[in-house]
Amino acid sequence: MGSLHLSSLIDPKQVFLNSEITDIKEIFSFMLNKLKKQYSISFDTSEEFTKLTERNLDEGILFPTGVAIPHLRFDSFNDTVLCVVIPKSPLVTDYGIAKIFIFVMSGTHDNNYIYLHVLQSVIRLSKDTELFNKLLVAKSPQEFLNLLKNSDFAIKSAITVGDVMHNRIISINRNATIGELSKLFYEHDFGYMVVVDDKGKHVGEVTVRDYMMAGIPAYTNFLNNLYFMKTLEPFEKLVQSEHNIKVESVMKPIEISITPDTAVFKAVFLMNKHKKRDIPVLQDDKLVGVISINDIFRKVIKG
Repeated sequence: MGSLHLSSLIDPKQVFLNSEITDIKEIFSFMLNKLKKQYSISFDTSEEFTKLTERNLDEGILFPTGVAIPHLRFDSFNDTVLCVVIPKSPLVTDYGIAKIFIFVMSGTHDNNYIYLHVLQSVIRLSKDTELFNKLLVAKSPQEFLNLLKNSDFAIKSAITVGDVMHNRIISINRNATIGELSKLFYEHDFGYMVVVDDKGKHVGEVTVRDYMMAGIPAYTNFLNNLYFMKTLEPFEKLVQSEHNIKVESVMKPIEISITPDTAVFKAVFLMNKHKKRDIPVLQDDKLVGVISINDIFRKVIKG
């Protein structure tokens, strides 16, 4: 792996600069057609487009630096190649701004280890601000590749929490009601949130489970079974009273936190050790993001 470089995986014919495409789905369709023609891969374009959008049309492919890394897998393809699309103007999505799309096309699971190293290197490249900005304004595919070659980006490195965490910080005030909390959970499809005080200082954490448990009578903790509770009455009462219950009454102290430069593997270790699915990310005691087990699974493991 030490002699393999990013530039060696990119064909100049698969570098598309200053693209007029303004929609992510159009970019997906464009790349599928180009790849099918370039590598003579036999597949149903419509079917693969559906798979590609279902798998990649979310925040799992977009990283904080503005690089989107969709992953395509084909059983009949026994190699790993990169294809690049740079829109004329960055694309604004629900999950952030996409400045460059680097498609990774590989076979199935046999090439996953290469994909992971490619992912690491692309993220590292995008964090080199000077080089990244030069790549975005390259005048030709060859200039783009020369910049990569001269930078000598070998495909090996480590992915950190800062590379894959949620950097959209959505927190809730301790004095808010759990009715407001449930609305945020639903609207943003989160199951975890950091609780802050009036000055924005983090003072606790709260999960969907904490919200749900607010509707379960305390005496049930002393029972061996709950077979007699066959109705949804506790939750009905919860919905009726959620606007009278403060978040601070259901939140818990933040048990563990990590920094952006923490290795992803260590984050997984801490999640397992402390039975956590989400961990707040702090930099100089300031909340800068949240890392979840789903972030790691979708962005690192499954790509």
